[in-house]
Amino acid sequence: TGSGVIIDDQGTIITNYHVSGKAEESYCTLSTNEEIRARLVGGDPLTDIAVIRLDADETARTGVQLRWASLGDSSALEVGQWVLAMGSPLGLSRTMSQGIVSHTERVFPEADLRLQGGERTGFFNTWIQTTAPINPGNSGGPLVDLDGNVVGINARTALFANDLGFAIPINVVREVVAQVLEKGRVARSTIGLECQPLSEMAGHYGA
Repeated sequence: TGSGVIIDDQGTIITNYHVSGKAEESYCTLSTNEEIRARLVGGDPLTDIAVIRLDADETARTGVQLRWASLGDSSALEVGQWVLAMGSPLGLSRTMSQGIVSHTERVFPEADLRLQGGERTGFFNTWIQTTAPINPGNSGGPLVDLDGNVVGINARTALFANDLGFAIPINVVREVVAQVLEKGRVARSTIGLECQPLSEMAGHYGA
């Protein structure tokens, strides 16, 4: 169970890759309690973002009037700013928690998430750190400012921590979603180099 946010009138939904990126079937429960099948459009494990879309026929059959969120600007976030985390923590649907932004560019160089099979997720992100509680089930839900704009996508917490949650900045999400909708994936270049901490080689080179 995870969360997500509808972003357009086509029923396009942003969520986390670790929620839906490998799902064979997905069902979304809307605020009206209607359960509608969704299909995977594409995903990007390196930012932990997936895009799914509600089945148009089922949406039309149920007569649900979709409402979608507006995306904000995560670069304008400031430490101390109030935000709201929305989603289904521990399966408790339509839950809202509040907190402040406690850091805008948190980095986890050695603590990237891994899926079963060893696939890395969220490796390229800088994270919005917030005191709004984010629990299992919140993943993929929106982090919202007090103007109602989505400024991040909730993704992770810290083990044994209180009031520590982390969200993917919406400016990163927006770029990823645009490529997924256009190409089905995010295209990246590589120069073929891999790096490691110098400390592991220091003895060899006499440093």
